[in-house]
Amino acid sequence: MVETWRSRTIYNMIIDALQRRGGTAKDRDIYELLRSEYDVSYMEFLKALMVLELRGFVKVSLMKGDIRWIELLAK
Repeated sequence: MVETWRSRTIYNMIIDALQRRGGTAKDRDIYELLRSEYDVSYMEFLKALMVLELRGFVKVSLMKGDIRWIELLAK
């Protein structure tokens, strides 16, 4: 198994991506943006979102089906 080293944490990458999109976005949009730049699995992305929500940085709401709406709380 090949390990990929990142110069920034996935948490910072998600927050930066949300800031670039005005503070709100769908989870798939942020995931596709991260995936185009880094090797990130969807499960790793969801786990990072949960950590950011528990720490009070983002709010994740379920829109319909499996679509999540992410709002940046801390700027």
